[in-house]
Amino acid sequence: MSAQFCRIGKKKVDLKQLLGLKELEKKYKSFIEEAYNVKSTDASLSDVLYYEARKIKQLIINSKHCDVTF
Repeated sequence: MSAQFCRIGKKKVDLKQLLGLKELEKKYKSFIEEAYNVKSTDASLSDVLYYEARKIKQLIINSKHCDVTF
């Protein structure tokens, strides 16, 4: 059973496994740009987008510091 069909709270999806570092950086940049663009019209949506961007940035930082090659 894949993670997308699990009930909420049963299993977490690890974005680092689904997306590579470049894709995470692109998503981060697009969330920041979108949040900036809607800041004056919809503050709550802007806050949500900034929050999502912050979570992605944390994933990027963690993946850069924890890369281990064997």
